[in-house]
Amino acid sequence: DAYDEIVQDKMLFHKSGAYPHPLGDVSFRAAIIDFEQHIYGIDSLDISQIGVGLGSTQLANALFEMLLDPNDTVLLLDPTYCNYPTQLRNSVANLNIVRLPVLDEGSWRYSPDDKCDEAVKLITKNKPKLTLLITPDNPTGQVLSDRFVETVAHAMREVNGFLIIDYAYKELIFGDHVPEYYSWGPTENIIFLRSNSKWGRNLGRRLAWVEASASIIEVLESFQGTAILCPDMLHQLAMTIYMQRAIKNNTLRGYIEETKSAYQRAAKQTTSSIKSWLGYPALEPMGGLFTCMSVDIDGARFVRETLKASEVLFVPGYGFGKTLQHAVRVSFGPLVNDCDVIEQGIKRVGEST
Repeated sequence: DAYDEIVQDKMLFHKSGAYPHPLGDVSFRAAIIDFEQHIYGIDSLDISQIGVGLGSTQLANALFEMLLDPNDTVLLLDPTYCNYPTQLRNSVANLNIVRLPVLDEGSWRYSPDDKCDEAVKLITKNKPKLTLLITPDNPTGQVLSDRFVETVAHAMREVNGFLIIDYAYKELIFGDHVPEYYSWGPTENIIFLRSNSKWGRNLGRRLAWVEASASIIEVLESFQGTAILCPDMLHQLAMTIYMQRAIKNNTLRGYIEETKSAYQRAAKQTTSSIKSWLGYPALEPMGGLFTCMSVDIDGARFVRETLKASEVLFVPGYGFGKTLQHAVRVSFGPLVNDCDVIEQGIKRVGEST
């Protein structure tokens, strides 16, 4: 409706093609503040702490280039989003990437809470300039606990490093429990990477934002001005209209709950179908769009053979870390509104092997 209103109104449509500020339109940033307060109770956020960009991938690259120097160390979990190691190495020369395994390949148990002491030791020893966490996680669909996030945040403060929390799937956490750190605002060393693309079902409309200290956002402004000049005004304008009205008429929470429920149904359909037709161990998603499935053989080989036999495509796990060498990522996001196709596809895999 917001997009339609813009298209039908000549003045609004003209405005949608204007240059916004390199950090994003002021009205959109104000709407973000209202959104975060309304949904998560974050009351410490200021416009000076928000920078808007062309999607979280572009903003992640900007942050890596801003915060890291050659020969710095970065701590990643294993498994973690497959884009990040490549992005980091492309952004900064001679980067040292340290991985913390949080998935037990034998028991197929995701257990970062068991690794709190190990995380502190790794951070204390290697003194990473940056630690990057994703919650809910891509590729596992797991949600990090308050204990683990607080432990890592404290350890990074001790070594004067930065913690980035990637919240690409923040609105898609299943169940009623929401971690306490979801209500944190940015600090001098804690940065949040945010997006509306998953819960808004508009992944191709590249729009995301960073919540960070004013000093970091000030540096981001110069990066934006030379890299993208400005984020897209049309999408900012539409999201501003939507969020302002949905908060005012009290429909925003209901929409997010409805969206979460749809993804949760797709997640349950996926894991139950895997259990019924394949019998492989699979993580029970706590949020997001994915789960990981152990397949006993090399994941890339499994993908090739399965695609040839059944025309069903999985993503090999090796790109996410060594712990997924014999596993695949299963995405249920694209079929969130067509769960029957999920079962049909997994059944076809089972019948072809």
